[in-house]
Amino acid sequence: MTLIRTFNLKVIKIQGSCNFELCWGKGLSISAQVDYPDSLNNSYTQWREAYLNCYTNLRAKVVKKGSVKTPTKDREGILREAEAHFLSEFHRWLRSEKLYEIRETITKQIITKQTIIHSGQDSPNSRDTHRWVDVLLTCDSSELTRLPWEFWEINTQLSVPGSRTIRFARVPRTIRDSPISPIARKARVLAILGDDKGLNFQEEKQALRSLSRVAEVEFTGWQPNKYQDISQLKAEIVEKISNPKGWDILFFAGHSNETPHTGGELSIAPNAGFAIQDIAKSLQQARDRNARGDRGLQFAIFNSCSGISIAEALIDLGLPQVAVMREPIHNNVAQEFLVQFLNSLADYKDVHEALLDACGFLKDTKNLTYPSTYLIPSLFRHPQSQLFRLKPFGVWRNLQSWLPTKREAVYLGIFIILSLIPDFQDLLLESRLLMQAAYHQLTHSNENYFPTPQEKPPILLVQIDQDSLDKDNLQLVNGRYMDYSYLARIIERLVENKAQVIGVDYILDRDKQQPANSRKLQQTVSKAIDQGTWFVWGANETDNLGVSPEIANLNRSMSGDITLYDWYVELPQSNCSDSCPFAYLLTASHCLLQKHSDTVKLPQPQQSQTNFRDSVIASIYSQEQKTDFLQKLQSPAINNFFQWFQPVIDYSIPPQQAYETISACEFLGTCTPTPAVARANIQGKIIIIAPGGYKQAGVDKVGEDNSSVPLPIAFWRGGKGWNDFFKGKATFTGGEAHAYTVSHFLNQRLLVPIPNFFMVLIAAVVGKFITKILRNHPRRMELDLMVLGSTTIVYVFISFQVYISQGVLIPIFFPFVVLANYTRLAWKGS
Repeated sequence: MTLIRTFNLKVIKIQGSCNFELCWGKGLSISAQVDYPDSLNNSYTQWREAYLNCYTNLRAKVVKKGSVKTPTKDREGILREAEAHFLSEFHRWLRSEKLYEIRETITKQIITKQTIIHSGQDSPNSRDTHRWVDVLLTCDSSELTRLPWEFWEINTQLSVPGSRTIRFARVPRTIRDSPISPIARKARVLAILGDDKGLNFQEEKQALRSLSRVAEVEFTGWQPNKYQDISQLKAEIVEKISNPKGWDILFFAGHSNETPHTGGELSIAPNAGFAIQDIAKSLQQARDRNARGDRGLQFAIFNSCSGISIAEALIDLGLPQVAVMREPIHNNVAQEFLVQFLNSLADYKDVHEALLDACGFLKDTKNLTYPSTYLIPSLFRHPQSQLFRLKPFGVWRNLQSWLPTKREAVYLGIFIILSLIPDFQDLLLESRLLMQAAYHQLTHSNENYFPTPQEKPPILLVQIDQDSLDKDNLQLVNGRYMDYSYLARIIERLVENKAQVIGVDYILDRDKQQPANSRKLQQTVSKAIDQGTWFVWGANETDNLGVSPEIANLNRSMSGDITLYDWYVELPQSNCSDSCPFAYLLTASHCLLQKHSDTVKLPQPQQSQTNFRDSVIASIYSQEQKTDFLQKLQSPAINNFFQWFQPVIDYSIPPQQAYETISACEFLGTCTPTPAVARANIQGKIIIIAPGGYKQAGVDKVGEDNSSVPLPIAFWRGGKGWNDFFKGKATFTGGEAHAYTVSHFLNQRLLVPIPNFFMVLIAAVVGKFITKILRNHPRRMELDLMVLGSTTIVYVFISFQVYISQGVLIPIFFPFVVLANYTRLAWKGS
């Protein structure tokens, strides 16, 4: 990421003095006036004379014949002395006290940015963040334009010696057209090779071809014996420049010169050339978008001599950036420069940084061989343009651009770890269902899938609660086990009222501890089965705990696993061959009896001689249409390893819409004046006999059947529910969870949660996209944050509606936190 602060500096020469005006921000400016010393002009003239005398084989239009020569030692020494004197005069002039405020204003920006970097208050990816102060320089005279402003030593006061934080770009005095933004595509490069008399373009060709991994490169230009007429070559070059597909980069190598009125001259063949003015129309076409959105020329580089007027003419035409040599340049230096420039460009640096890298190479590595050449290159810019850089392309390159920064990765890792912690997942699931419950109450949306408050759900939960124990004077066997004779009383009354399906949420394996009660229960059950009642007994099939054969014969009844897994719905596995959920068997029994009892021959428990559960499951898979949803209620194989897509019990549904409840003593009429059974329509309902919250209920330990109240249940229970929740009272029973599960099965609606882990990753991708927008458009941050807030509201609404229409529970908390964190990091990085 590159962070840039821009200043506009105008230097106007008025007779013997120069007026400096620095502008920045919103209408801020300062100015100063200093004398222009004649000694600076003289030192420049001496340096230029020494420079031209030092080098032969320059890329000027008129060149000397012969092989390429490097500078001789005597001429080299003279040039070094002239350079030192020239730069000394230049720096002395710019160190004038009158320019102190201008230097100080620019320096403060650099010191502030360096302080941010070294204090750790950097962007999320500080390792890859570059901070520049760009000074866009406009000079009103050619003698000022030729000075090496790029090497103004403004930053000598900084505490970070040699840091390249200030960069100068030239801006012409006259600009009549505006630039256009680059096109998102693989960059296209047009390389024009001009008159090669005395030159060798092989190094440049090789360097340009090396860009093929990041850009499409096409060559055109002079080739001996190819063109019968120079006009044919000119026409081809013009046609190539205005190609409808367009170019991102225009490159020229050859001889060139400045001209006062035609924008500079390019030599394209021996004794032939054209002025920039001659190809202005083609260049404008290359810049402008066509109907298909192509073209869009962004950058031109002229690896040739004396290009100031060329650059100014092209910027005036609306080209965003142009790199040129202000003075004649040695052929070998031009090649060395281009190789380094293209290497940096291929590393996705912007063109200005790439130019500075190439100049730095000439100064640090090649200055002994080619002195003063590092002073020659300059970048001219349109003041409204964004610096051009190559962009990654292809699938892998695009993926790389979406990878998180170091700090983003740290936060993302933390969020992923949190999203995988089971207790934290349960907390978020609980909170999410609470939100959905509130939405249900507000919109009554759940009535599309579950019975309305005016309708009676087909599930009756008979709860043996503490009132039942007290009113019926029940004594638990050994202080914790249910009296089987009491169960016999309830079953007898249920059968009298035509109950067809009865589930007993107790594991009845204590027959030897209460033999008389066990015999009474066995007789009651046997009589009920003979009358056609179907029974499902509670079991823990993992530990082989179930109903005693002295109480019930599994050839005439069924056992179902009553194990509960927190919030998750237990689904049958392997067609119930090894284990089958208690709630599933109750649902299957009800559906078979209600939908097929008159049309299909069903297994009869009173006549069964084999495992009755196997017969029932076989009946489910032999029927069509009406029970096909039961066939689909199978646990996916992946859930043996991951429970990411395991359906959850949807407590956001009001309990009264899922099932009816009645106390056992009310049902028997022992704690009310009139037996409640008289008011209850039992026929056609699924009956579940279960513990009702007394503290001894449980299989392995006392109170195991009771758990803390889920948040949505606390919401539906009102004040008492919230009181139980905040005091941590265990008043939610396993029987209620089974009743909810049966309700889900009957209504053919399972709630599948999208894992937080996946939504964290999706939110990270969206967050990265938002980050890109915020960083590319820092002035639109407030607008983008408003869009982010609106998006969050829309996302929450959609998540509620997806739950209603599809039965999919989309997390809200983690996506919001991840997006907010990406936005925060984008703000911090700005």
